[in-house]
Amino acid sequence: MDTADKLFAIEEIKALKARYFRFLDTKDWPGLRSVFMPEAVIEVPEAVAEPQPLDQALAFIEAAVDGGVSIHFGHMPEIFIESSDRARGIWAMDDRIYWSTDKAAVLGYAQLRGFGHYHETYERLGGEWKIKTMRLTRLRLITQKPPIVIA
Repeated sequence: MDTADKLFAIEEIKALKARYFRFLDTKDWPGLRSVFMPEAVIEVPEAVAEPQPLDQALAFIEAAVDGGVSIHFGHMPEIFIESSDRARGIWAMDDRIYWSTDKAAVLGYAQLRGFGHYHETYERLGGEWKIKTMRLTRLRLITQKPPIVIA
């Protein structure tokens, strides 16, 4: 690939990641699935001990943000084009989740704010970049308990 092709691929991968965040925060589950390769593997070590295949991981993600509002930010991507159909990247991230009172009562906290990095690999499928592997590592996680209600 020449420099222009690599730069174009990097921009396509940035747009892919933007769709990932938008689909996640708007709870567009078919859209979220569409950004991944069918055989994708997702790893969130703080929450699940082993990497999960796509169906299991998406079910976990959906359950985690159900009953809440999530806000995800990806920053400062480091994207490395390895070939015309393979790439890898690291994204600094900041996420926030605000849960309903009912969900907070189950979880034991009403809010979460996290900081860390997404480590990903990408492949082209039918001419489109897709996420093949994703690993979320956290540097800091802050939770806030629900307010105490005195009747």
